[in-house]
Amino acid sequence: MTLENYPLLKKGTYLNTAYMGLMSLSLSNYRRDYEQGYLNQGDSYKFNADNLLSDTHVSLSNFFGSKEKNTFVIPNFSTGIRKITNYLPFNLNVLLIKDDYPSLVNAFDEKKFNIDSIDIQENLELEIERRINYKKIDVLAISIVQYASGLLIDINFLKKLKSQYPDLIIIGDGTQFLGAHNFDFNSSPFDVVAASGYKWLLAGFGNGVLMISDYYLSRIKKKAFDLHDDIFTGHFNILSVASLNFSIKNFQKNDFNKLIKHKEKLSEKAKKIFSENCSIGEWVKNRKKHSSIFILEGNRKLYKTLIKNKIYCVQRGKGVRVSFHFYNTYKDLDKLIKVIKQ
Repeated sequence: MTLENYPLLKKGTYLNTAYMGLMSLSLSNYRRDYEQGYLNQGDSYKFNADNLLSDTHVSLSNFFGSKEKNTFVIPNFSTGIRKITNYLPFNLNVLLIKDDYPSLVNAFDEKKFNIDSIDIQENLELEIERRINYKKIDVLAISIVQYASGLLIDINFLKKLKSQYPDLIIIGDGTQFLGAHNFDFNSSPFDVVAASGYKWLLAGFGNGVLMISDYYLSRIKKKAFDLHDDIFTGHFNILSVASLNFSIKNFQKNDFNKLIKHKEKLSEKAKKIFSENCSIGEWVKNRKKHSSIFILEGNRKLYKTLIKNKIYCVQRGKGVRVSFHFYNTYKDLDKLIKVIKQ
């Protein structure tokens, strides 16, 4: 997947995938050609929509290792998470992370769940385990990667937790995770993972993915087709679904594993340099694994300096958030460090 496929990379250093993934030239051309069918063929544009939806579910299932019947295209994470919480009994005890992604937190706050929450911290997994050990928790809902800090939850820890508490329903927000990491849903500890497609999946707006386990279905006393009928009541955005399908197949065609290995090596080097320069929090340095999202310690002056030097980023809390995807290079990291030192 050549860098020429992302024209914006020629205009600056794009370190803002955690805010919005780039549109590729190949996807842009595909979408243009696809919409020509709407323009020139009218009603026949919709004739094969159901086949497209089925094909996209197959693509998602193959890519993420989930059962096809338990895998759904959704308009976005916020819609998907509310679909699955609507089926849960509202008297359940739910454990959340304070300052987690607002749409995840709100999906539970809006209902009559019994909510307990813990602060984000260096030893988050230990605190989760401690809380579940002494307090009955029915549902753990957490972003797999925290949008405001880049903290990557230890999935092996969650597997251990799930084996220890098999009745625990684990729900993951995968918006900052899917497309940035290798993932196999069926071997994971999650009962639900939902994500929007416009960030790391590079699929544009109006699409996302929802995956559910058989255990979740047994707890809500529903079949997979019940959710299918609920999710696809009315029409769906054909172009958005086609875009997600194109993006997933494009990942596979371009050896996704190789792309992610490059991103991980680049992120590891970034973490090492940021740690040496005291640019990131102490807790990030101490965690064994971190995502490719970093909060650089600095005020608005740092943000303005980065923007002035055509480094795409965003302010988060008291710092500046940068994020690396597979289309980023070591030259991008070098430029960032050079500007910070200046």
